[in-house]
Amino acid sequence: MTRKSIHNIYNGYFNALFETPAIRDTTERMHFSQPSDHGYVDRVITSSGIEIVDSDYRFTEDRLVRVQSEAAMIELSFCLQGSGEVQVTGNSHELVPDSCSLQLMRDFQAEFHYRSAEPIRLLSIGVPVTLFDSWMVEQGSLHTCSLSGLLDTQSFRMFRMPILPETSRILVQLRDCPYHTSMRRLYAEGKALELLSAYLGAFLFEQSHTKRSLHLSRTDRESIRRAREIILEQMANPPSLIELSKLAGINEYKLKVGFKEEYGTTVFAYLRNKRLEKAWEIMRSGESSVSQTATMVGYNNFSHFAEAFRKQYGINPSEIIKKR
Repeated sequence: MTRKSIHNIYNGYFNALFETPAIRDTTERMHFSQPSDHGYVDRVITSSGIEIVDSDYRFTEDRLVRVQSEAAMIELSFCLQGSGEVQVTGNSHELVPDSCSLQLMRDFQAEFHYRSAEPIRLLSIGVPVTLFDSWMVEQGSLHTCSLSGLLDTQSFRMFRMPILPETSRILVQLRDCPYHTSMRRLYAEGKALELLSAYLGAFLFEQSHTKRSLHLSRTDRESIRRAREIILEQMANPPSLIELSKLAGINEYKLKVGFKEEYGTTVFAYLRNKRLEKAWEIMRSGESSVSQTATMVGYNNFSHFAEAFRKQYGINPSEIIKKR
């Protein structure tokens, strides 16, 4: 399959998503032309044919997006926020916030059900089949890990796991690229390759990383997701673990173990990461100073905030202010 195949698949998705021709500017950012819908899709196509799509949108009414293609592609997709249902050739799955999925598809039909007023934030990396298979040859595993080997007789296959905490920095850097034109494509491709290396390794060569050690019922999972919502809502003054378990309706042990299985990290490590992500967004938007931002996301000690931010992103928070 050629590079053009995955671009045609994305083109079909964009045409269905926007319903009317999208407004495109020189940075490959597409905006909704309907005033009732809000958001954008940011698209970067690299020299190797990898396609990187950063989506952030919200609809005033439920939206159904249908895509059909005889082509094939591999996609690494990150759900950063939102919910909805996706059906691909008879397979159905929910969008799960803070999760990463590896999806392989060919000759498929897909339906995306987006709910009204629900913010959707996705970052997807599409890989041409020829490029993916060349990587598998270098691993010495073409027969089992090529697209045809992984799909066998299927049209679609998906692997999913929580977003790895160590990749959160790369995701922020990829969505907040400091460059334009050709340098932007080069920078984005480098970050995309870092993510592909981490997750292809986890999904295809280290399967033990995705196994669950605790049986969680559907009710347990709903409670854990509620716990996540609570700590995000009360980020500046979060409840203790005991209080959180009571508010979410789940015992403390299941919350601790189940939360790590669902989101790949502990409750308070997750909270720390989300505080720092929020701080990055606030400072980039120009809404407040570094000290004000630290207080807004729940840090009473400025030096602790600066140290945590520097450890997470490799730069001082004051540098974000200067870049505005």
